[in-house]
Amino acid sequence: MPKARSRRSKKIKFHGNRFTRESVQECSSASASKLKDSSLICEEVLESKSEELTGNRIFHLRTLISVFSVLCCPSCFSSGLKLTEDSRFGLCSNFSLHCTNCSFIEGFCSSPKVKKSSNINKFFILGLRLAGRGYTAGKKLCSTLSLPFLSKSSFRHQEKAILECVEMCSQENMIRAAEEVRRLKVVPSNKIYICGVSVDGTWQRRGYSSLNGCTTIISIDTGKVLDAEIMSHYCRTCKKMTM
Repeated sequence: MPKARSRRSKKIKFHGNRFTRESVQECSSASASKLKDSSLICEEVLESKSEELTGNRIFHLRTLISVFSVLCCPSCFSSGLKLTEDSRFGLCSNFSLHCTNCSFIEGFCSSPKVKKSSNINKFFILGLRLAGRGYTAGKKLCSTLSLPFLSKSSFRHQEKAILECVEMCSQENMIRAAEEVRRLKVVPSNKIYICGVSVDGTWQRRGYSSLNGCTTIISIDTGKVLDAEIMSHYCRTCKKMTM
C-alpha cells in the first residue's frame, strides 16, 4: 500500500502576547491631536537650535540685500533696511545697515578679525599654500567665483605672517619630539645622547630641475621629525637686491 501523504502543519504567526501588547491611547479630539503635533514641532525646533552654525559660507550680495530689505528696523519698526559696503580688504568686507525711515545704522564685518586682520584672508592663503598654489592661482579662482581678492603686496605680507607662525610651530614640535626621545632613552637633559635616525629628502619637482628641496631627520624610536632643513637655488629677495 502506498504511504500516506504527510500533512505539513501551517506555521503559526506571532501576533503578540500580554507582554508585547500595549494599549495605544489615541487622541480623542481634534484639539488634542493639534497639541500633540505642536509638541513634536517644538521638540524639532529645540533640536535644530542645539546645532550651532559655524564656519564660513558664500552668499551672493543680492540675496543678502533682499533678505535685509524685508526686515524691520529695531528703532522705528519699519521695513526697508538698506545694506551698503563701506570698505573691503580681500575676501573681507565691512558692511553697514541703514534704515530709510530713521537714523538707525549698524555696522558689521563679514569675517572675524584678530589684531585688525581678517581670518578669512589668512585661511585662504594658507589653503592655497597647502595645495601648492600661489597668488596667480588664487586670483584666477576668485575671479571665476566673482570674489574680491588681495593685492599682490598684501598677499606677500600675509604669506610672511603665515611663514613666521609655521616656523615657530615646527620648531616647537621638533623640540618636543627630541625631548620625547630623551625620555625614552632615560638620558639627563644636560648630556648629549646618541639615537637612531633616518634621513629623507624631497624636491618640489621631479628630477634635477627643481629649485627647492627639503631634508628631514626622523627618529627611529618615535617616527617623529627631529630636524628639517630647506635649501633653494633661487631667492626672490636676493634677486631683487641684485637688480
